[in-house]
Amino acid sequence: SKKYGLGYTLNDGRYGVFFNDATKILLAHDQDAFHYIERNKAPDGSKFDVPQQGRISNHGPELNKKVTLLDHFRNYLDENKGDREPPVAPS
Repeated sequence: SKKYGLGYTLNDGRYGVFFNDATKILLAHDQDAFHYIERNKAPDGSKFDVPQQGRISNHGPELNKKVTLLDHFRNYLDENKGDREPPVAPS
């Protein structure tokens, strides 16, 4: 969505979101563990990623909104699976 970011499903079945603030979250196969990557800016203006790991069932309050949005995107993608084209095999 334009408001929050882009939710996606990988070929291996994992779900992720690329948020409009350039942070990313990727849900693991167990549907509980996740990788969260925050984009920061150094004093010289360069940007760098800060990765962290967490669990849907036990994460800090600073990630409540991102985890909630991941869950919403995952539910939406699950409900609309039939509307998507099957993946194209590489040639």
